[in-house]
Amino acid sequence: MNGTTTRHLLALCLVASVLSGCGLTVPEIKEVWDRDFPGDPDIKKDKPPFSGTAQIEFEIRKKIYCELKDAVQYVNQFTYWSSDTPNGPRTIHRMISDDWVVQLSLSLEVDESSALNPGVTYNEVLANAIKTFGVGNTVTTAQTFNLGFGATLSSTATRTDKFDPVYTIKFLMRPFKSYDICEPENDIFYLNHLVPANSSPFLIVSDLGIKEWLNGAMLVERTLPSQPAEPKAKPKPKPKPAAGGNGPLMAAADAAPTGAGDKKAASGSLGPFAVSNEIKFVIVSSGNVNPTWKLVSLSANTGSTPLFGVNRTRTHDLIITVGPDQASAQNAALPLQIGNAVANSVKAGTTSGN
Repeated sequence: MNGTTTRHLLALCLVASVLSGCGLTVPEIKEVWDRDFPGDPDIKKDKPPFSGTAQIEFEIRKKIYCELKDAVQYVNQFTYWSSDTPNGPRTIHRMISDDWVVQLSLSLEVDESSALNPGVTYNEVLANAIKTFGVGNTVTTAQTFNLGFGATLSSTATRTDKFDPVYTIKFLMRPFKSYDICEPENDIFYLNHLVPANSSPFLIVSDLGIKEWLNGAMLVERTLPSQPAEPKAKPKPKPKPAAGGNGPLMAAADAAPTGAGDKKAASGSLGPFAVSNEIKFVIVSSGNVNPTWKLVSLSANTGSTPLFGVNRTRTHDLIITVGPDQASAQNAALPLQIGNAVANSVKAGTTSGN
């Protein structure tokens, strides 16, 4: 085996060893350079285990929570006037009512794939063909026979960690305290004298823009409130005559209630709709190696497809929905969650097909 072939094989082995497991094992949310802090149960019994994935997920949740809390308190510094009737008395309200709800949907997805595409071609050199066109006019053409063999082996693995916390505006309006988790010195990792992993794009980006989005969304919602159609009242059932005679059609105690209760029920769906914001980061890293051989009778991997390739795609997605109640917030977030799931499925299928 000559030196060039040896170097090619060493390069292939190096790539395979560094990126082994892509698509063959459960992917990690953390990156290969993120440290685990398992803790020694015999020496450091007070140190709980902190995997790199746990560190990243905790830090992402904390950052989103702290930015959201700061945004809500900032927006609620402002107030707006409202009136039940055009000429009625006006009252002052906060931009976001205390009984409103914030629904978060955090999805951390990792797709890893690997593919092996060996190709070998058998070459047979044949005698040149000579074609004569009259005296002294000949053309010589080289002749070869080629027979190619190829195969493909690929694997894809996907992991998705999801979190769907819910907060009330009243809870988020609680003032910051010295013991609040948003204070850097109260971070559970720093309390254990550890520097947590921060390789997620949610942690690399210094500002997620939640404050600016929420301020603008609530300004638009309050100045241009939604006005859905009032639901139609359900028809009352026809009374049945009393059995065996011509008595009263309906007893007084069985009469359907009327008044303020019906009006409240009929108008219960009126009011502001939920507002949503989606933040998505997609990071793709890939690599391949393709040693080629061209010999007299044999050649290998001379096509455009590399011999060995790996791919790792990280999709970190956050949906923030603010609404008058949890049901409306969830209903508003659901289409975004479905669309995100469909997009991720299509992306995963495209990646595995490569």
